[in-house]
Amino acid sequence: MRLVTFSSDGAERAGLLLGDASGPDDTVVDLAHPALQPALAGCPPQVLDLIRSGLADAAARLRAHAIPEAAQLPLRSVRLRAPLPRPGRIFGIAHNYVDALAERGAPHPAEPFLFMKEPWTVIGPGEPVVLPPGIGGCTYEAEIAAVIGRRAHGVRAEDALNHVCAYGVFNDVSASELIRRDGFGPGKNIATFGPFGPYLATSDEVPDPQSLRIGLSIDGVSLQDSTTARMLFSVADLVAHLSRQTVLEPGDVIATGTPAGIAALRQPPAWIRPGSTMTAWVEGLGSLISPIVEEGP
Repeated sequence: MRLVTFSSDGAERAGLLLGDASGPDDTVVDLAHPALQPALAGCPPQVLDLIRSGLADAAARLRAHAIPEAAQLPLRSVRLRAPLPRPGRIFGIAHNYVDALAERGAPHPAEPFLFMKEPWTVIGPGEPVVLPPGIGGCTYEAEIAAVIGRRAHGVRAEDALNHVCAYGVFNDVSASELIRRDGFGPGKNIATFGPFGPYLATSDEVPDPQSLRIGLSIDGVSLQDSTTARMLFSVADLVAHLSRQTVLEPGDVIATGTPAGIAALRQPPAWIRPGSTMTAWVEGLGSLISPIVEEGP
């Protein structure tokens, strides 16, 4: 099942995507439609509420429920937002692909390298990434994001994926030169630097998150093309590790790191520039398109 958040008629709410958000005939099922309320069992039609109430159970009820034609909206008639507009927390992981480490000539870290990405950085598909004046070189980072669906505290790696309810595409846009000067916090947490979407696929659609192609292009030129099999620490490893450091709650997101090919390590550096368009993608999770603009006066 593919979940989206969309806006229509001045309201923002959850929907089911029939398609992959790229087809002319793709449809969004409006979960606020009265005919679908029995399937929601009293849960508000918002993605975060569905996750916190138990996404697997809600998905099962929706699959068993008839979808009336009146609840189906052409995708072209609505605006997609980030599927989870305000996650609980975003745990970012750096240096987690062996091809990216090899590209840097860097050793493998003994444990995941963690930073926090602020939820207010998140934007949806088609929304512009805004470069502040004088920010310096900024890079794209295509990632697969894992969404926590069940509280996780001290879980084992072999049980960890049972706590993940969905996956999506995340672009961890980063101010590389600012990071070198001031650290990960300032360089990762700039408004609009967290494109997310176009949808969340429930975990039953992703039986093995370590066997997916992942990549990114700018204006049609491929700059990243790898596979999640090249992660140093798997999604299960990351959930287990983080659950030993803190309590993971439903609605938390883990951005699991990016493969080789980031802007700073290209010759010359392929910094993102106003007027270009990024497309991050993960096999089975769709394509996340983000235009780049410069902040106005």
